[in-house]
Amino acid sequence: MTTPALPMVAVDPVMPRGSEEYEQKRAANLQRLADSIPVELRLPQQVVDAAPKNVTKIPRECGLLTERELEITENYDAVALAEAIASKVYTSVEIATAFCKRAIIAHQLTCCLTDFFMDEALERAKELDEHLESTGKTVGPLHGVPMSLKMHMPLKNHIMDVGTLHSGRVVDFDCPAVGIARAAGAVFYCKTTQPQFVMHLECSSSYGRTLNPHNTKLSSGGSSGGEAALLAMKGSVFGMGSDIGGSIRGPSAFCGIYGFKPTSNLMPRRDGFVGGSPAEMTVPATWGPMSRSLRDMDLFMSVYSAAQPWRADPRLTTRPWTGRSLRCSCSAGGRTPRGTR
Repeated sequence: MTTPALPMVAVDPVMPRGSEEYEQKRAANLQRLADSIPVELRLPQQVVDAAPKNVTKIPRECGLLTERELEITENYDAVALAEAIASKVYTSVEIATAFCKRAIIAHQLTCCLTDFFMDEALERAKELDEHLESTGKTVGPLHGVPMSLKMHMPLKNHIMDVGTLHSGRVVDFDCPAVGIARAAGAVFYCKTTQPQFVMHLECSSSYGRTLNPHNTKLSSGGSSGGEAALLAMKGSVFGMGSDIGGSIRGPSAFCGIYGFKPTSNLMPRRDGFVGGSPAEMTVPATWGPMSRSLRDMDLFMSVYSAAQPWRADPRLTTRPWTGRSLRCSCSAGGRTPRGTR
């Protein structure tokens, strides 16, 4: 049984239509996403219809989030959330719940999600809470921290594509970059939009056009535009994008978040494009952090350096992460969450 279509902020001009076969496949894909989102957690149609150009205040005003959920999603970065979980200020379950709910709101206002799996996230968060309660220790530096992923990044038992309907498939493995974050305790709950073939400084695909939360008449940037919009809406605290010619840096600057392109062959990206990426015939791609504070990016890179990914991928450098490059290579905006002070 299918659920009603999601109320979404209208895009002007309307996206061009394809063939009848294409539109049927596109509609089925959008319905798949809608079916994963509980009806009781959605914004009412009238709120979506009356949305202003700047939609960043709607999550606080719409009434779907409790005061505690607003506190969790607005006043902490990833570093502070990890500390709050370890000291039992919050549980992993309530943090996952808060970000899942806010991500749904963000998607209805900006079209930033491609996959959503709240039940799986809560199950993982519950396991982490039980581990902490029984052992008194966290599983790693990202214990209980929600983490969003760009659509092309393989996550076990979930769909991935390279921005086209034809390329969509469910994979049965975590790529190494995802596996490292999972082992460190990250909780995955959604995947985010990218343009066709992941090669544009804009973000339009069969899922729709991803909008800039600060002005929905403008672009969120690309190709990691879904990550940027979700983070700007505070529907994520910690995300992973990819970059060849500005695909992290552009949307980070557009949406007022933190992001940078690490040096090529520093981050693991093996199996990151199923079938390979033609773009890398000229310039190597790299994956990197997108977040809401400078120190979150340092945490992200430190986790991957500590995992010594070069042992599994000989293309990677063995040089350890020092953090010094963050002083001059990041795109950033917005104010620092109170939890970082």
